[in-house]
Amino acid sequence: MIISSVRLRRFKRFADWTGTLAPGLTVVRGPNEAGKSTLMEAIFEGLFRDPARTEATGRLRSWGEARLGEITIDLDVRGRRYLLRKDLEAGTVLLQSEDGRDRAESQRDVQRRLLEWVGLGSEAAYRSTAFVAQADIARVSEDRRLLAAHLSRILSGAGVEGVQQALQWLGEQRGRLAAAGGGKSAAQRIAELRAQQESLRQREERAQRHRLELREVTRRLEEVEREAADRAELVRVAKWAADLQQRERALVEEEISVRDHLARAEALLQRLAGLEAELAEFSSRQEALIADLFHARRQYLQLESNLQTASQQAQREERTLEHLATLHHSAKRTGAVGWSLAVAGGAGVLGGGVVVSLLQSWQWAGWALLVAGAISTVAGMRLRGRISEAGGHYRTQEQRVLDLRRRIEVMQRQLAEAQEVVAGKLRGVGGASLEEVERRFSRYMELLKDREEVRAALRQIRGSDPKVALETRLKEIADELAAVRATMETLPRGARKAPAIGPEAAEQQAKQLNAELADLREKRARLEGVLDEMRDRGDEAARLEEEIAALELKATRDRQALEVVELTARLLEEARTQSVYPARELLERRMGEYLTLATDGAYGRVAVDERTLRPQVWVPAAGAWKDAAELSQGTSDQLYLCLRLALLDVIAADRRPPLFLDEPFAHLDEQRRRAMLDVLAAAAKDRQVILFTCWPHYDAAAARVVLLDRAAAASPAPDPSALTPAG
Repeated sequence: MIISSVRLRRFKRFADWTGTLAPGLTVVRGPNEAGKSTLMEAIFEGLFRDPARTEATGRLRSWGEARLGEITIDLDVRGRRYLLRKDLEAGTVLLQSEDGRDRAESQRDVQRRLLEWVGLGSEAAYRSTAFVAQADIARVSEDRRLLAAHLSRILSGAGVEGVQQALQWLGEQRGRLAAAGGGKSAAQRIAELRAQQESLRQREERAQRHRLELREVTRRLEEVEREAADRAELVRVAKWAADLQQRERALVEEEISVRDHLARAEALLQRLAGLEAELAEFSSRQEALIADLFHARRQYLQLESNLQTASQQAQREERTLEHLATLHHSAKRTGAVGWSLAVAGGAGVLGGGVVVSLLQSWQWAGWALLVAGAISTVAGMRLRGRISEAGGHYRTQEQRVLDLRRRIEVMQRQLAEAQEVVAGKLRGVGGASLEEVERRFSRYMELLKDREEVRAALRQIRGSDPKVALETRLKEIADELAAVRATMETLPRGARKAPAIGPEAAEQQAKQLNAELADLREKRARLEGVLDEMRDRGDEAARLEEEIAALELKATRDRQALEVVELTARLLEEARTQSVYPARELLERRMGEYLTLATDGAYGRVAVDERTLRPQVWVPAAGAWKDAAELSQGTSDQLYLCLRLALLDVIAADRRPPLFLDEPFAHLDEQRRRAMLDVLAAAAKDRQVILFTCWPHYDAAAARVVLLDRAAAASPAPDPSALTPAG
């Protein structure tokens, strides 16, 4: 059977999507959240799930859609095309051939037809072998009972019912003919039936041994379950006791702490009362008077500082005035010289001008006299100007000194008045001196500071009323402590102590018990499965007795045709023996071929238990058989994938169901991944393989690559670029 195309409408993230798959290896590639696992789930839903189941289909609805969607799959079965459509909203299914002549509309008929095409007995068997979800490659070990039942039927020759019926009919004919021809064939048939009876008896003995073993396993399982429950209860009670003891210690410590806080609070309250009594001596009016006194004192000190500064400035200005007076006196003394120089210079200028204008031969002397006169005149005028300049500076400085003296007088009067104000306010507060008042006020401020510190300490202890709060908490602690101790008295005495072993040892014992429980449950399930299979043949002994009796009655009949019937039976038996290939040998051989290809010849010998499906690999380096759990994660994944392919070859017989793989090689390195790609290529030669991945490593080996992305998965119409042929 080959899936040629898939169409999804309103299925989870797919609004309307169509994809075409190749008969060989098809790679469905896309990033995470692109819908690869959703597409794989949709194909399985379309093939095997009942669309009418209302409790589970709701999760398949597209986001924001009120209606459920539909799944349409085109199939190619031995050259004949079929359409499979499931409407999840209507809960209907349709399987129809291309020409419309072959049609099925019930879920039971459709599923029976699909299972017949894939060659498996149930959808669970298909999921366990041909449907590999992410991190699910070893699931074949979880469904071993289901697959082992299929394999057991192959090992016992089931599936050739027509040959068995023919042999049974020939046996009946042999009995009739043996009775007619002397009973030789009938005797042989009776011997065979007696041998079958002996086989049934031995099988019954084995069943009895299995029942005894099952009874013992069940008894041991119950003991281990009780032991595990008792141990869990003991650990729980011990943990409860430890929690109570820890709570008791915490309450005792808190009680001691609260009592300490209460003693401290009482001491602080006594101190606060003393501070309040001492502060009561200071009235608010007295505090205001002291504040006014200090304010007046500050004004007095400020005036005193200003007066001192002004006096110092006046002294500097008076010294400057004395210096200017000396300069002014010196300028007056040189004033007469200035007039003389000015008059002499004027005469020189006049005489030089006369000489220059009248005496041509003495012009140079005239010009010299003219220049000397001009210089003398300028020097005389400058000496006269210094008198005026020195006088101006002196008068200005003199006025400044007089202004400073008047300011000092005003400040002296203000200082006297401020001193009187300070003395009056000092008398108002009843102090002998400012130093005494300052000491009293400093003590008052220290008391205020101490009171605030005590109040802050009380608030830190517990709230606004710490004594009442602490006493209330002490009562609560006493009540809770009594309740804890009363509860501890109800516990068993052994539970009041910590376990004799540490937590790690207790955890290890719990793990051992759980492992033993798992082994016992697995063994019980295996024994029940064997007994169920044997119970199905419970009526065979009675049938053999009846058949033997019938053969003995008919031993004298039909002797003439005895040789023909014996020859026919012998030929048919030989044909059956040659046609029923030993399934275990085939399974191990096929699995060894796949594993040799997957590991590049590192491993090739495989042994499989047909009941538990536990695979073992011969490791040449160790010289021993190793279970999958003893191998690396990558080798274990390779082993289980080869087991799935071999199971499909054996169980499905001549059918080749499609193989679905969702990122199966996540734990493999590059070399192993290339080897597994060769395995998939070999498997894809006679079956359809669909590989879901987010990596482009497999594109070159694929017959078709289907590209998915987050936008295309939710698009309303199929994207032609999403279908890309390989190469």
